[in-house]
Amino acid sequence: MHEDDFYARWYKMISRRGRPPAYDREAALMAIAEAFRLRGYAAASLDEIASAAGMNRPSLFAAFGNKKAMYLAALEDYRRRMREAVSPVLESEGALADVLTRFFDAVIGFYCEGVAPGCLVLCTATAEAPADDEIADALTATVDEIEAQLSARIGRDEAAGDVAGLAQLMVSLLIGIAVQARAGADESALKRFARAGVAAALRQPL
Repeated sequence: MHEDDFYARWYKMISRRGRPPAYDREAALMAIAEAFRLRGYAAASLDEIASAAGMNRPSLFAAFGNKKAMYLAALEDYRRRMREAVSPVLESEGALADVLTRFFDAVIGFYCEGVAPGCLVLCTATAEAPADDEIADALTATVDEIEAQLSARIGRDEAAGDVAGLAQLMVSLLIGIAVQARAGADESALKRFARAGVAAALRQPL
């Protein structure tokens, strides 16, 4: 049995007889996500993850399981936080171009927070997905969810035309923004790129 799995199972067993864990799970997941976002899944060491979360390794294993379980939990929590940040924008009223612009502003603000720019899912899961079905499923679910939300909002505009095609184009723009953020583009440059992309997609003047 791998050392990580051993610790995870052993501490899960003894924790049943102890008191509830004295830690903030949401804060720990955010810290774990930042460690993975900074270093990537493969390069992030357990010591780095534990240090970011403010937990020792045994406590980390007891709370989250092995490294992959930590990563999958961080991906899911990251998706939840992004959903909370951008869903209200897509549900708001207004011209489609304005709503999409505000959507990308919200996404860019989210991508530029923390110690490592870019998207945890789009900038780290893509490297692991070809070799790991669970990570691939998490990546696919994220992209599908974003596309579905965009399709729903675009479909409310009578002049939108090809709703599915436009939603796919917006997802592609989103991925491009995530990569540019990861490469170091600043927030203002990313917003200019997003505005140009929305204008081109909707065939509107800048």
